[in-house]
Amino acid sequence: MELNPRRNRKTTIWLALLGLGSIIGLNLALHDGSPAKSATEQQPTATANQPEQKPEPVKPKPVTPPVAMPALGTMISKIPQKKPTVYLTFDDGPGKYTKDMVAVLDKYHVKGTFFWIGDNLNSDDKVAFAQKMAAEGHIIGTHTMHHQQLRKNSKEAQIKLITDSTTYVSSKVGIPIYYFRPPYGAIDQNSLLASREANQRFVYWSVDSLDWKHPNQPDIIMKNITSEVRPGAIILMHEKQTTLHMLPAIIDMLQKKGYQLEPLPQPAPATKA
Repeated sequence: MELNPRRNRKTTIWLALLGLGSIIGLNLALHDGSPAKSATEQQPTATANQPEQKPEPVKPKPVTPPVAMPALGTMISKIPQKKPTVYLTFDDGPGKYTKDMVAVLDKYHVKGTFFWIGDNLNSDDKVAFAQKMAAEGHIIGTHTMHHQQLRKNSKEAQIKLITDSTTYVSSKVGIPIYYFRPPYGAIDQNSLLASREANQRFVYWSVDSLDWKHPNQPDIIMKNITSEVRPGAIILMHEKQTTLHMLPAIIDMLQKKGYQLEPLPQPAPATKA
């Protein structure tokens, strides 16, 4: 029987297509069982010739230099800073309210400055707590040994009044003393000369809470502070029960006004006027 040329051509095409399909199917079958690499495996790993790259070290922030303080032989009543800052200071300790006052300050992450009467630092417990305070960033200054007035004494007598308490407190607490507050704020020209020779900075105040005068009138104490406080202010308070009870409200008020509360700064190297 004679073959049909057209039919023979179609048969050849179909056979070719079937062969091509078989080749493709076999190729897929051979590769389908290979799992894909994980994301971890796809990342390059360190080798002896390609050490692992370490992150750049974090550069430490620059240390702020000591605040430039007024020269020795002057009376400091405020210390301006770049940011609105005020300084809480407490006189006449250490006493029975010291630990509780420090606990309040620590609760608010605030450091204070304490001007102590040397004769009050009279027990091992007080000394140990003073050392703890200093280690945690509170500042301790002195206030004579027995709360004696400087004014009207000779320069030599005033130097002794200053250095007696400074030397005593420093030896007990184990820290240098930079600041001295004259009792009653009473000084004369001999006092300023004595401060230079004793290498102590006299600290006055720009805000007087008068907490000693109004122990039962906290509203007056608060008004005295709020009406007088300004950036750089040194606020005078005492280690008294009323002040202890008011301290949280005082701190809260000052912080809401936008003030940072700091201890008196460590002075730069002394320069005598």
